[in-house]
Amino acid sequence: MNPHSIARFSRGRPAALLLALAGSLAVLSQAQAQPTIVSTVPANFATGVSPTAPVVITFSAAMDTSATTATFIDPSNPLTPLATTDTWSADQKTLTCTPTTPFPSPNKMIVWTVDGQDTLGNSLQGNSGGFFTTGTSGGGGTGAGTNAITTFSAGTIWLYDQNSANAPTPDPEASYGFSAGTGLASNRTANAISLTLPTGGMTNLNRSPLAAEDFYLVAFATNLTTFQAAYPNGNYIFNVQAATSNQQVTVNLPASLTQPNAPHVANYPAAQAVNAAQAFTLNWDAFTTATASNFITIEVLTPGTGAAAFSNAYPHTATAAVIPAGSLQAGTNYDAYLGFYNASGTTNTSFATVAFRATSTRFTLTTTGGAVTGPLVLTNAVRSSGVFSFQVLSSAGQTIIVEYSSTLKSGSWTPLLTTNSPAGAVQITDPQSGGGGNRYYRARKGP
Repeated sequence: MNPHSIARFSRGRPAALLLALAGSLAVLSQAQAQPTIVSTVPANFATGVSPTAPVVITFSAAMDTSATTATFIDPSNPLTPLATTDTWSADQKTLTCTPTTPFPSPNKMIVWTVDGQDTLGNSLQGNSGGFFTTGTSGGGGTGAGTNAITTFSAGTIWLYDQNSANAPTPDPEASYGFSAGTGLASNRTANAISLTLPTGGMTNLNRSPLAAEDFYLVAFATNLTTFQAAYPNGNYIFNVQAATSNQQVTVNLPASLTQPNAPHVANYPAAQAVNAAQAFTLNWDAFTTATASNFITIEVLTPGTGAAAFSNAYPHTATAAVIPAGSLQAGTNYDAYLGFYNASGTTNTSFATVAFRATSTRFTLTTTGGAVTGPLVLTNAVRSSGVFSFQVLSSAGQTIIVEYSSTLKSGSWTPLLTTNSPAGAVQITDPQSGGGGNRYYRARKGP
């Protein structure tokens, strides 16, 4: 749900990504060998969610229930996770998280993240986090992935590129953007939706080709003065035209809602040489103008498909995120997006309004070469002061698992250590080898 998504759409990139900021609650998924989150109830970005309603997360595969957890936070108090009572379905594919005490409400953002693995030990991939906004105690949820109420949104999007460790610079193709959208409640239809701008001009919203309930408008400029004259602060009036009844809703985009600073990746050089087999921590400079209503997103897109290899939301105080080992493919260049969001809104029983300012920085995240292979050679065995040591020769960067046995029988091998061989040769010392008796060693390739 990063604001660069709209710019990507304007250049022929996946249109589904546009809809996140244009009022869409649509969810796309891609089949993967590793487990993913198939759906959530309430849906991501949902509004008017009952603070007592359970959150239901469905996975694509049976999960390791002892190693899979969901965390819920209120961004205004990010250091204290919100407690839930969690239950699993019999097939271990559905996790239901019921608030132990009601979530903060009304109109409170609840950010959720899931960490875990399936029963085969494969780490959770794809979108593993999101957020929704609570309503009143009797507000109800969003049903089975549908829109409980209609949402109207309007806001500005500033787009940057970072190509080095230096500060990011405005995107030369689309420096400044405006987005407006309507996501109709599931029990509503509309013939057309128009938008009256603070300037007095009027324009029609486009219906999404992927979801008939979603309407959007996007516009870009490279000159800030021209952009601000066309889309100034003030009231944006949505006019819904329907066969049974019309509706007019105003979203106010105030000057007090500040534009976030440009996100800057602090460890850009490290992001150009990521070991896909290991967890990687992405660091960024602080969100300098953030308040409790702000949040941060990260999205790493798979080349060629536009599907998210990693996506998550974080509170405004965060300055780092861990991309789990195995989330990315080796030897690959990924388009990645770091977004800072400032939003405000209102919610009632029938519709919600959202005004936002967002700033997004696009950068490349590169993983190092393919899987390291090659023979392992045990050599240079030495016993000194009763302690046995030897070298393992391998390809540079190879992960090595060293095991020992006193009998050579099948099933008798015990792990000694797992290590990486950056230079192609690693010294192994067994501190327990001085106890007498036979002791045999072997090395095998790790993941």
